Amino acid sequence: MSLRLRLLLLVLLVLLPAAGLLVYTAAEQRRAAIADAQDSAVRLAAFASNNQQQLIDMTRQLLAALAVVPDVRSGDGAACGAVVSSLLKQHPRYTSIGAATRDGDVFCSAVALREPMNVADRGFFWRAVVMRDFAVGDYMIGRITGKPVIVFASPALDEAGRVLAVVFAGLDLSWLGQLVAEARMPEASTLTILDRNGLVLARYPAADEEIGRPVGASLLGLILGTRGVRTAEASGPDGSPYLFAFSALSYREGPAAYVIVGVSKAIAFAEPDRLLRLNLIILGIAAALTLAMAWIGGKLVILEPVRALVDATKRLSTGDLSARSGRGHGQGELGQLARAFDLMAESLQEAERRRLMDEELRRKNYELEQQNAAIEEANRMKTEFVSMVSHELRTPLTSIQGYVELLQERDAAALGAEARQSLAIVKNSAGRLLGLINDLLDLSRMEAGKIDLRCGPVDLPAVIEAVAASIRLLIESKRQRLTVAVDEALPVVCADADRVAQILTNLLANAHKYTPVEGTIEVAARRQDGFVRVDVSDSGIGLSAEEQAQLFTRFFRAQQRGPLGTGLGLVITRLLVELQGGRITVSSAPGRGSTFSFSLPVLAPTLPVGERAG
Repeated sequence: MSLRLRLLLLVLLVLLPAAGLLVYTAAEQRRAAIADAQDSAVRLAAFASNNQQQLIDMTRQLLAALAVVPDVRSGDGAACGAVVSSLLKQHPRYTSIGAATRDGDVFCSAVALREPMNVADRGFFWRAVVMRDFAVGDYMIGRITGKPVIVFASPALDEAGRVLAVVFAGLDLSWLGQLVAEARMPEASTLTILDRNGLVLARYPAADEEIGRPVGASLLGLILGTRGVRTAEASGPDGSPYLFAFSALSYREGPAAYVIVGVSKAIAFAEPDRLLRLNLIILGIAAALTLAMAWIGGKLVILEPVRALVDATKRLSTGDLSARSGRGHGQGELGQLARAFDLMAESLQEAERRRLMDEELRRKNYELEQQNAAIEEANRMKTEFVSMVSHELRTPLTSIQGYVELLQERDAAALGAEARQSLAIVKNSAGRLLGLINDLLDLSRMEAGKIDLRCGPVDLPAVIEAVAASIRLLIESKRQRLTVAVDEALPVVCADADRVAQILTNLLANAHKYTPVEGTIEVAARRQDGFVRVDVSDSGIGLSAEEQAQLFTRFFRAQQRGPLGTGLGLVITRLLVELQGGRITVSSAPGRGSTFSFSLPVLAPTLPVGERAG
């Protein structure tokens, strides 16, 4: 059989696997289309769920803020009405905002009431009263506005946990329709938002007649009990197969709403099927052209180069070492051989260059190690120097303070007003300098790893109360208000009680310093993911983003907007928190106060000896 015929057979053998590959690729594309459709459904469900979650969280925050308004807690209908009317103007997505007594009588409404109203029979009201927490209501026609709404509610509690009132807000369902319209749905897809009872709140494509009605029984059976996001296959609105993704928004009392996203399988398979038909047509045309090219061009492309190689081989076998094929470096095997030789030489050269680079890199690494060692030694010497100088300065400063206090106590009557004022300035300056020296000593010990932490079980609420009591007189000197909010059954933390008190004292002193007269300061503590988080918030001057970025660096002070300090207190506070396994952060904005938050690890429970052995 000639080489040309063998070439044609080879082309046919190559085309047969190509045809099989096309069929296999089409099948894979169909599977990929299903996966993409599922991913799209899951993504859209998650998108809608996240938007709903954000709306519910925002409503929860709004009602929580409204629940602590004094006019609401006192039941002052007129003053409360002014507050909720202002809130309704700021939040047009709500149809109504108001408050009811613990018996359900509405005494405050942003929308004028035509007659007295009682909401004690509404699900949102008794959920908020029974659970004493934020509650999500069911789909309903609002009595105040007559519009289809979902009502959210939150109780206003007194210090003993008793319900004083219930604040509520009705969400206009037309906003949910706008959310659905903005979801960028794929072709032939559906998106439905349901309440906890399976009633339709919003739908895409729009179907107003379905709003407020229960969803189909087949979909309702699939979505009830959903937690998180999951997928399933079922019949769609047109009876054809659909891929559905279900997502649930849950709160303490269970699911508050559901999201259903459906994508048509027929639409998902349309593109893979079209590509298969197109590829088969292209393969047929390519096969015909390939056979023609193999027959016509085989001689020029293959036969003549092979004959040249055979002739050169014969000449070489006779001893003619100058024999050459005369072929250039093309795409054939001989061209690849010549090119392979060139690439080999280039590879050897590249390997040598890399060897030299590796040696240079090792040399530079060694130099960097030496420089780092020198820097570490300089830091050690600096720390020792600061510690020594601080000790030497603290002794004469203590003596100066002592003699000044002696003069103030013993010779106060003999001294003039100017002398007494000078002594007070000396005492205050010495005190500030002694505080700076103590901060430098603490900082140098921490950087040198010489700080002595006595970590053990710490009753954090007791420490918070003790620190608050110790600093309360200082805070009241500026007529500031200090509040403490600690979660019940707060777990014991593993920390050094004295250092925790130092951390709280530093943060409260800063809050007092940068909060104006009659401002507010709050200390709150709660459990969070294996830690106890403590927040120290104030209504002070706040910090810009640039100041927050440098806040925990040594000697940084926001000099232009507040009283001066040493610039070391927050650095020491951060080191103390981190040395005890915690983390400190700040959230602030100019004119809006600041919140410093630090966390301490919860003390791990110790099992009895028998249980540990088992």
